[in-house]
Amino acid sequence: MKHWPPVNMEKRKARSPDRGSLLLQEPLSMNEQAILFLMEVLNGFEEPPRSDWPRHEAEEVSFSRWAVEELLQQVWDHPWTLASETVERFAAKLGLYAETCVTDQQHRIFRIAAETVRRFLDEIEKLER
Repeated sequence: MKHWPPVNMEKRKARSPDRGSLLLQEPLSMNEQAILFLMEVLNGFEEPPRSDWPRHEAEEVSFSRWAVEELLQQVWDHPWTLASETVERFAAKLGLYAETCVTDQQHRIFRIAAETVRRFLDEIEKLER
């Protein structure tokens, strides 16, 4: 094994941070915070429904997860709009779909999705303050 000479710490200069350093990063924008929050929500979702789950519970989890995925995409697609405004618009759109749909199954899908999206509105508004 080769022995290296001791390092003289007095002659060493402090390095400036690298480009990828956390010291140079700007604070996250409000939409970035909302996107990270929604990604955490998606990661925290229960495992995908299995065949031994009651049908209504499996559907509820599936529709809720779908709503969060769509909400995340909406916030991602509108970077210059406040995330809370995007959430409100998306919730209103889902509510309109629920009221104007033809079948009870469609009504249930969009009602669950709208309720899911509205649940996250308060959290996203807190992030924006």
